[in-house]
Amino acid sequence: MKLIDRYNRISLLVTIAIIIVTGFVYYLTISYILTNRVDRDLLVEENEIFAYVKLNKALPQVFKSDGLKIRFVPSATDDIARSFGNAMFYNEEENEQEAGRMLTSSVKVGGKTYRIEIIESKVETEYLIRFIFFITLGIILVLLTLLLIINRILVRRLWKPFYRILEGIKLFNLADKNGINPVTSDIDEFRDLNVEVTAMSGRVMNDYQSLKGFVENAAHELMTPLAVINSKLDTLMQVGEMTDKQGEIISEVYHTVGRLKKLNRSMLLLSRIENKLMAERETIDLAEFIDDKLNEFQELLAERGIGISKDLKPCPVTINRDLLTVMLNNLLGNAILHNTANGQIEIRLNQNELVISNTGANTALNEQKVLQRFYKSPESEGSGLGLTLVKEICDSYGYLFGYSFEAGLHLFEIKFQ
Repeated sequence: MKLIDRYNRISLLVTIAIIIVTGFVYYLTISYILTNRVDRDLLVEENEIFAYVKLNKALPQVFKSDGLKIRFVPSATDDIARSFGNAMFYNEEENEQEAGRMLTSSVKVGGKTYRIEIIESKVETEYLIRFIFFITLGIILVLLTLLLIINRILVRRLWKPFYRILEGIKLFNLADKNGINPVTSDIDEFRDLNVEVTAMSGRVMNDYQSLKGFVENAAHELMTPLAVINSKLDTLMQVGEMTDKQGEIISEVYHTVGRLKKLNRSMLLLSRIENKLMAERETIDLAEFIDDKLNEFQELLAERGIGISKDLKPCPVTINRDLLTVMLNNLLGNAILHNTANGQIEIRLNQNELVISNTGANTALNEQKVLQRFYKSPESEGSGLGLTLVKEICDSYGYLFGYSFEAGLHLFEIKFQ
């Protein structure tokens, strides 16, 4: 979930909670105010009764209207305190009970005490309370909606420098020489973040260039000593007689030097690919190229009894011929080397993808590590750079290279589009 969405969700939930609590308090407050207003109306009616009794020495007639009723009930006690309370008001026109408010008091007429009951309907008051509440609620909801929209727009604008910095980090590539472009902002935190990210990317690029230069130099410097060692071994094997043990030791050294030369060549090729030094391209029909490669591997395939199943559609690609050779040599070589005796290799090619699958171990390889440099099985005598070379070549041309294990087959897939 994006930060802005999380912020808006939390903000919305907090706002809704505040509105609910505030709305409840607001409703109680409005209800209290309007109830006090009804109580004041009841007091006015009571004062009018007292004035009438004082003037006429008699009780007024029992009064009934749509919203008000006054009753006089003889009382045996003189101690009746004035009190307010909720009561039910019977509306004769509607023939229904309604919520009401009642004032209870007393008055003396002709030496007798009468309890005064003044009841006023609260229907109109409740209607008014609801009306005020819903109008207020509607205004709050409109304001809340506008606030959320404005807040979303403002937050997006405020966080725009951060997203530009994040986009720069996503696009950062050690092979590029430019690094992360600086982002201008008048917000101190984003400005500090940009400075630190730019400085960090610069340090990483410097370290990477130093390490890459060291590897390149080391690989170049190793070429001559390896060639000398290889030449000396050839001479040593041709000079004089040697025991079987000596021959075995020299053979092991010769084999090890050969692996070192192969590793050295792979490292130099990786360096050239990363530095984009193999820019020559030509349009090649990949289907025909694969057929030619299979012919080259025919003897090895026959020796191990491996069958080939292929479905090759015409697929022209614009690529460096030497790099395409390296890529197919590694893919087909791996499919043969790690296959089982009398196994199977399936090759599928169309305009969108090349898939090479082979039988082999019954368990999947580690998808996270299989394309990493120097990753190989313990029993393998390879350099561990074959699939890394394939991935680097694919990356340089914008292809997607991946591995999967399905139905007992190891699949290596290159997507062109």
